[in-house]
Amino acid sequence: MSNHLAIATVSEALRLLIVRALSPDIPFAVEVGTRKPPTDPPADPTITVFLYQVTPNAALRNRDAPTRTADGTVLTRPTAALDLHYLISCYGEESQLVGQRLLGCVVRALTEQPALSRQLIEEAAAQPYLLGTDLAASPQRVRFTPATMDVDELSKLWTTLFQTPYALSVAYQATAVLVEGRTDPAAGKPVLRRTVRAVPSRGPVVERVLSRPAGSPDTPEEGPVTKDRELVLEGSGLRADLVVAGLTVTGLGERRVTLGPDAVLDDRLVVAVPEDLPPGVHRVRVLHGLALDGRPAAEHLAVESAARTFARQPRILLPIGTADRREGPAGVSARLDVRLDLPLRDDQEVLLLLDELRPPEGRPGASHRFRMPGPPRPRPDPFEVRVPVVGVRAAVYLARVQVDGVPSELTVSGDGSFGGPVVDLTD
Repeated sequence: MSNHLAIATVSEALRLLIVRALSPDIPFAVEVGTRKPPTDPPADPTITVFLYQVTPNAALRNRDAPTRTADGTVLTRPTAALDLHYLISCYGEESQLVGQRLLGCVVRALTEQPALSRQLIEEAAAQPYLLGTDLAASPQRVRFTPATMDVDELSKLWTTLFQTPYALSVAYQATAVLVEGRTDPAAGKPVLRRTVRAVPSRGPVVERVLSRPAGSPDTPEEGPVTKDRELVLEGSGLRADLVVAGLTVTGLGERRVTLGPDAVLDDRLVVAVPEDLPPGVHRVRVLHGLALDGRPAAEHLAVESAARTFARQPRILLPIGTADRREGPAGVSARLDVRLDLPLRDDQEVLLLLDELRPPEGRPGASHRFRMPGPPRPRPDPFEVRVPVVGVRAAVYLARVQVDGVPSELTVSGDGSFGGPVVDLTD
């Protein structure tokens, strides 16, 4: 589209546009140059075209990121999209208002022809120092728009022009100039088969993610999903010829579960959660398959719902093992060996939470949090958690294991208080 000479070509084309705009209204010779305003104002009629700033184009700036394949092959040529900011200053005999007459011609020309034509760019490219420019072939037309500058902005701009006196000027922005990279993208394969099809569907909508005991007709409820529970998604438009639930696991991609017709109603569907789904926060979405050109619907999961989150909650398997217990002035230290009913990934953050079950009268219950040291990878046993405990009071504690922000389940006793699981660090 346009190489490294694009910026200079725009400046030269703008100069030529101004030169053409002066006749026949201006009966005397005018020098038009692409330079900054002079330190000594010229006595002869002069117009300077000064590129004072270059900024990324807000609408097209993401086009500078090349698209590559997995092996690094460039598929799309990297392109930088730029906006050019020009200051056009006019000089001449003030008693005859020459500068104002010149400025009127400039504004009229850029209003009548705000975009650079291909012919004008080709004439600018005839300059020997612009040999090889290909801006004329770019599909992106460069357009000039007047820039509004208040007194403060105008003062700052002229202050940067050291020892240059102010002259009657107008500012314009050229949008957008594309500068392409030199890397030639690889030629992609042609389209093998076109399977575009319009289907009257508003798509599945998931409004709530609930759970209930697996295989139970109980009313589903909100809350974390343990190993023995199944997901119940409520919404609308959930039924289709092929319904797939996509479970997104952080770091592992998406696992898809195909649902049978008995598990799907228009406003509710039931998803059996894979037993090896690790604890943590996951996302679920509903996908509908479409049968196209005699090919199975499983190959065209074209309609999908928005993703909803749910928490996969682990449970502690009793008893909790205690090893290397020591008691000193700072308190009790030990290593707790905890087994979970769900496997852990190697990269998950694991914390052990201890809350004193029955604190002494008149004293607040102590709470502690200990981080599990990083295990060797892969984990020798993905169900086992070993955490050192240091400096706690000799007491009985409620124990929880928190995996990626999701704490393990606590049981509730008959009086409505938490009853377990517990670990005894009194002896």
